[in-house]
Amino acid sequence: MEISRKPKSPVSQSTRPSDTARPAAAARPVEKAPAQTAKDGFESGSARGSNFVDRPKGNFVDRPTGLPPGTPSALPATAFTFGSGHVAVRPFADSAARAPVTLKASATPNAKVNDLQTTTSTVSFDQDVKLDSLKLNLDLAHTYKGDLVVKLTSPSGKTETLHNRTGGSADNIQGNFDLAAFKGESTKGTWTLSVEDKARRDTGTLKSWSLDAAGQATGPGPIEEPQKPLSGPPVIAVFDGGVDFKHSDLDDAMWVNPNEVAGDGVDNDGNGVKDDIYGYNVGYNSGDVMRGSGTDHGTHVAGIIAAEDNGEGNTGVAAGKAKIMSLGGLYNGADLLTNFERGVDYMVKMKTEHGVNIRAVNASFGNEYRNPADVKRWTDAVQKLADADILLVAATANGNGSNLNDVPDMPANIDLPNVITVASMDKNNDKLARFSSHGDKVVELAAVGEDVLSTVPGGRWEEMSGTSMATPTVAGAAALMFAENPNLTAAQVRDLLVQTVEVDSDLKGKVSTSGKLDIEAAVAAAKATLDDDTTVAGR
Repeated sequence: MEISRKPKSPVSQSTRPSDTARPAAAARPVEKAPAQTAKDGFESGSARGSNFVDRPKGNFVDRPTGLPPGTPSALPATAFTFGSGHVAVRPFADSAARAPVTLKASATPNAKVNDLQTTTSTVSFDQDVKLDSLKLNLDLAHTYKGDLVVKLTSPSGKTETLHNRTGGSADNIQGNFDLAAFKGESTKGTWTLSVEDKARRDTGTLKSWSLDAAGQATGPGPIEEPQKPLSGPPVIAVFDGGVDFKHSDLDDAMWVNPNEVAGDGVDNDGNGVKDDIYGYNVGYNSGDVMRGSGTDHGTHVAGIIAAEDNGEGNTGVAAGKAKIMSLGGLYNGADLLTNFERGVDYMVKMKTEHGVNIRAVNASFGNEYRNPADVKRWTDAVQKLADADILLVAATANGNGSNLNDVPDMPANIDLPNVITVASMDKNNDKLARFSSHGDKVVELAAVGEDVLSTVPGGRWEEMSGTSMATPTVAGAAALMFAENPNLTAAQVRDLLVQTVEVDSDLKGKVSTSGKLDIEAAVAAAKATLDDDTTVAGR
């Protein structure tokens, strides 16, 4: 399904009291890692955009920006072909969206137009295309235009009059006709042009004519095979440093590739990656998701979404309702944009060709990209996610109150309706966190992102702060919504999230909804769609 523009975020019509409690305290003492005060290894000086702010001392973790654009890959491009070739996103079998098609048909009858008679000529199309536009080019020589009636009839029998005895004694009818009346008609079949002479003592010849058609193919088009059926709990991809799948609070929350044999060094499922048991490392083209930088960041994000409700540490927003796929290595091997494209190709392939129920991807990273060509690459990659019906939950920058309305902050500010962008509330959930950026044109809502307890590698838990922590809270809420109604699309979940915010006066003019995440209301709205006849029954 192709998704185009990002709709405006409607503001909630009522203010609801916040009644979502934070997870209960851990049943056993939590081992906290020392607070980090030095650089976290994510930043690269030359890659910083104007919105980059060094993190203050404490547990603040700035949103990672990755390697500089244009950084040479540590591996050849051929390493990222996923077996038979790069992923070509195909429309779903039940989707009406098709690639544009243009057709042309022409005839040169050189037929005489006799007095008081009708001359006809035909052209045909073999392909079934639903017309968006149709143009006719005509070369009809005649002594008096005022004698002629010219009509075009479609295969369905629809007739449009192009010329009806106008022009007086002027001669010839030549040029192009824009035939908007045929919009929506099918091209397939025979089209008939008729020229009727209504007077005596004149001469003429229908020399040539042609039709230029443009529209959408209604047949199978580029679809080669049906999409694999989706089943099981929603899978949320954590695109970041790798996720510690051995952590006691995450080991049962991980997605496990059922068609791959761990440790045998073989690409068992034929997807182009060996031993991708828990996901994929985009920086090193391997199934070793924990290789590379940022594993503390990625593991922390994953725990906010789905840490198990087992009496240890924290409990994730979607505990027991969703699985985590780790896309690690984001900050290694190549620049952020290139790695993002690689990860998108993997996710789309795994969903459309291997039936993995990937419903959303958490993107707690980003940077400013001023080059239009780079912005287009970001947008094209996110459109691939949209075509595969995958929600992108993205963090805005940590700019200490900076307004990002006019900043090309990627991927957070991409204008597509499968994108929801998140700012951070303070730990009391009553005002925008001091470190968070905002923008009422580009940021939809806020969620708590200060002093958030979650998992870190080595079986530990740690409090971290940043928009990186607010974003997975929203991703977890989306997971609960997909679990409640699996038939919801990415765009529908996005719209329900923004429609059910709790309005907060501190957010007015800072986020488009003037509101913060209301998990209970969002899940209730998703449940209500089960009885809504407008719910889309495919994805």
